[in-house]
Amino acid sequence: MKSVLFAVALAVAGTVACQAQDTEKKRPPISVDGVVAYVNDAVITFSDVMVEVNRMPMDYAPPEQREQRRWEMFNATLNAMVNRRLVLDYAKKTKVQLQPWAVDARIREIVQNNFDGDQTKLYDSLADRKMSIEEWKTLLEEDLLLSAMRYQYVEKRVSVSPSEIRAEYEANKARYQTEGAVAVSMIVLAPPADASEGTITERANMIAAALKDGTSFADLARRYSKDSKAQNGGSWGKINPEDVFFKDLATAVTQLRPGQVTPLVVQSGYGYIARKDEQQDLRVLTFDEAAQFVEGRLKVEKSEKMFKEWVARLRNEAYIKILDVQGGKKPE
Repeated sequence: MKSVLFAVALAVAGTVACQAQDTEKKRPPISVDGVVAYVNDAVITFSDVMVEVNRMPMDYAPPEQREQRRWEMFNATLNAMVNRRLVLDYAKKTKVQLQPWAVDARIREIVQNNFDGDQTKLYDSLADRKMSIEEWKTLLEEDLLLSAMRYQYVEKRVSVSPSEIRAEYEANKARYQTEGAVAVSMIVLAPPADASEGTITERANMIAAALKDGTSFADLARRYSKDSKAQNGGSWGKINPEDVFFKDLATAVTQLRPGQVTPLVVQSGYGYIARKDEQQDLRVLTFDEAAQFVEGRLKVEKSEKMFKEWVARLRNEAYIKILDVQGGKKPE
């Protein structure tokens, strides 16, 4: 079972373990690499879960915590897979089906957007993953069905009133701000190709004199700059300098007022002259500006809460037995 996890099911995957819903006594830990869960008539195996766990990064966990973190991820992933199966079973029970054209349309969209419209590239990708096209189509159909079920039983039933939007905005205005950004133009001076070109410092002095005489920064960038943005007058658009530039240049730009130009900054043999064209500071959005974002946030929160409640009901009505493997084979 090469499952692609139902993304929204992860919202309720934080539960570390699920109670077995039968009257039998709890069995001792098992050590075989076999079934780890029964969900109605389906089974989930240890390897099914580990396929998903192994796709998740672990680099951020200190070595001494990795084993514990691996088990947490194992349990969370297993619960997400149980939720996926429950929703699929409910779709079958309620006789919800997809139209064939919906699956075909989604396949065409994936091929177009992810594989440059070349279906051969899709087949090559599946071959690398050792997955047949039939298996992939089955998983794709399941994902579409899961999305349709979530929409039918959760999202289309979510509503947010104007009073709720107003209350959220008034209580949490700091959440709804514009992003800080700086519009920057820059001239990048390359090391001289020969003596006739002049040193970086000499060219920087000529640029400073030309700016003082009224020559536009954009014209000078088109003439002197050696980066890909030169033909656009050196404009980098709106950026966060600390995210884009090296430290000394970012610091120099940050200290400017709009319209000011940095002195020459040299790094790795190249010279940089930047102008702060515009500065957009953080500010709290007005209610009218923020309303659509507030509504979206509240809908997501309500949707997640409603989804958890729906899955909890499905769990209560289903046969679920999760076997304890923690005393046996460990995730690797």
